[in-house]
Amino acid sequence: MARSWWCFVSILLFATYSNAQSSDHVEIFGGYSFITPDFTGSAPKGASGWNVSGAANFLQHVGIVAEFTGFSPSGPNPCPSCGGGPYAHYHAFLGGPQASISLGKLKPFGHFLMGQTWGSFTHVNGQFGGDFSYFTYGVGGGLDYGLSRRFAIRGQADWLHVGSLGNVGRISTGLVFRF
Repeated sequence: MARSWWCFVSILLFATYSNAQSSDHVEIFGGYSFITPDFTGSAPKGASGWNVSGAANFLQHVGIVAEFTGFSPSGPNPCPSCGGGPYAHYHAFLGGPQASISLGKLKPFGHFLMGQTWGSFTHVNGQFGGDFSYFTYGVGGGLDYGLSRRFAIRGQADWLHVGSLGNVGRISTGLVFRF
């Protein structure tokens, strides 16, 4: 499995460097992300985190995207003397095709993502709940609003299926840098 990820990352980097001579073929996004519901049960109302992605267009409106997200939710503290509530941390590395079109300052996009979600969980009584790793796939999209030729603000929404844990919704917002 690790070999597959290295091949995917290598292809993304190769595509990035081959298009670096042209403008707006590569974009980097970073920002805040919220996922609901938290599938570990540590924060049943959702969890905040971050989302970082890179996209390279190999055709005018079609390219590939790779993204890395992370969440570290902590649940409510029902027993302060027990050492706190449940705690989890998990990360996802996803990638796939992305299509977009520029409409003046607006740039809507859609993508299909697949990859891996992994993490660990500690129960409310402080006992380690174990590590987990699940194949993840989903669809989503969003809208970039151009602030200048190189910078934009992004709003993004995704539906993800995380192995046997089920479905989650994820929203993200942040800044895009294009070059």
